[in-house]
Amino acid sequence: MTLLYRSKTFLFFLITISGLTSFIICQSPTYSYHYCLGPDNDTATAGYKSNLTDVLDSISSKASDHSFYNDSLNGIYSLFLCRGDVSSDVCQDCVSNATQTLTQRCPSDKSAIIWYDQCMLRYSNINIFGLVRLLPGVSMWNTLNKTSPDEGNIGAQGLIFSLVDHAPYTENMFETKETVVGNGPDRRYGLVQCSRDLNVSACSSCLRDLLDQTENCCIEKRGWRI
Repeated sequence: MTLLYRSKTFLFFLITISGLTSFIICQSPTYSYHYCLGPDNDTATAGYKSNLTDVLDSISSKASDHSFYNDSLNGIYSLFLCRGDVSSDVCQDCVSNATQTLTQRCPSDKSAIIWYDQCMLRYSNINIFGLVRLLPGVSMWNTLNKTSPDEGNIGAQGLIFSLVDHAPYTENMFETKETVVGNGPDRRYGLVQCSRDLNVSACSSCLRDLLDQTENCCIEKRGWRI
């Protein structure tokens, strides 16, 4: 799997396509990447760290009942988003792991974000709710090309176009789909998801921007994620 840290990737969005494997509800969080976002000249004070601990403890406790949650306290804004196909137990475990790992890896930063296969968590001293954020982000793809060289990109694009069209209008802004690859035994799986503090228009616009970016990185690959 190749990773590329791109300059234009939606903060709270996952899009995946694979010709060989289906979605699996993992029983332990699988770390992907994180960013410490606080500027060097604006490190967190002891008071900020204490408030951050309170915020993250509070938001982590919500993961047993919610797959998405956002909250603010004492000028700190935080949210988590669990993948739409994971159980509540997996969601809670992932968010709990994320809060601990992120504060350990970014101990002096006022803003940070972390991704797992099963969830995403972010906090900031600036209001991030309801905004389409194009920074930061992570792109990953399988180093192998698609399984059917004669198929072109029509199958992959058709699957993702369908998901992008429908996901913003679903209750959880989450959509998956499975299709057959050519005439062989392989199947293709796609998933898209937006953070639910966005409105339909913002979600739709962001997904389409990301879809455009796949033309330059990975549309011909066997699997990819943005």
